[in-house]
Amino acid sequence: MIALFFATLVESQLIISKLKDKTTYYIRKTPFIKGKIDNREILLCISGIGKINSSIASVFAFEKFPIDKVIISGIAGAYPTSGLKIGDIALAEKEIEADQGLLIKCDDEEKSFIFIDYQEFPLYIPNSLKNLKKGVFLTVSACTGNLKRAYFLERKFNAICENMEGAAIAKVAQNYGVPVTEIRSISNLVTDRNNLLKTEEVIKAAEIVQRFILESFHLFE
Repeated sequence: MIALFFATLVESQLIISKLKDKTTYYIRKTPFIKGKIDNREILLCISGIGKINSSIASVFAFEKFPIDKVIISGIAGAYPTSGLKIGDIALAEKEIEADQGLLIKCDDEEKSFIFIDYQEFPLYIPNSLKNLKKGVFLTVSACTGNLKRAYFLERKFNAICENMEGAAIAKVAQNYGVPVTEIRSISNLVTDRNNLLKTEEVIKAAEIVQRFILESFHLFE
């Protein structure tokens, strides 16, 4: 069984619409949708946003269902010099939990943040997907809306983009001995901003990676 993890319903609606023989389960209010695509057994989990929700949802998934492969997906924000553009698809070589510590100021220098600890999780990239843009993904609790902070994170970890769930799911999956692939589409460039993404922007970016997954399930084998 392939488990697909998305943070929100709007990031996963296209794949849900393509599932055959759907059955919906709720484990302590967390929704799981079981079905088939091209005769492959699929479990789709809508974890909720952030590390806590995704950690809890992934533990529920592994305890309840016979998962042998994980795909984390959804949207991500690209760092300034990553070369990524809105709508691009990127694969994670590893996930890093990147904001556990003391934030002193939003600036592009080492003294701006003192790390208490950060964990790294190498991820699995199938040979058939190695032609896609690859790099380090960062998992953060708060999306970066400050350009100087973005440059700091990008340089510190040689990262290409950020999200809010990947490292948490990767850690749980690896504790269960299950390989994890993370593939996301870029919804925005990380820069100075004071507003959240609009729903239509999220849907547009998320549809790109969902269509890729639907057309390329065989490449994840």
